[in-house]
Amino acid sequence: MNLPSLSDLSAYYNRIDLLEKVVEQIKKDFNWFDFEISFKGHSKTPYQELYQQILPLIDELLNDDYPKLMAMLYRIDLDEEFLNRKLKESKQADTDEIITDLIIKRELQKIIIREIYSTNN
Repeated sequence: MNLPSLSDLSAYYNRIDLLEKVVEQIKKDFNWFDFEISFKGHSKTPYQELYQQILPLIDELLNDDYPKLMAMLYRIDLDEEFLNRKLKESKQADTDEIITDLIIKRELQKIIIREIYSTNN
């Protein structure tokens, strides 16, 4: 069974059933740290709406509470080595943008993996 990597998720970006679960997972993980994420479907894509909400939170954590950011990334299960590698590879993008993108992709990856395992059992 082939599990998708973070760079191979584009085929799933338009799957509304999965994206609804991603929204719920992100709300749950961010609520753990007293951040409220809401989803109203006002942007062109669910990704854009989540990105626009998460980006300022990540920027705030980077500047004001780095330990809390690291705890959140640990909860989301975003590997620190992988994150550091992506930050080095993407020198033209801001750190908060890269982290925000990786959070959304990691949450989608977790949902896809759950779906794969639930249909195989």
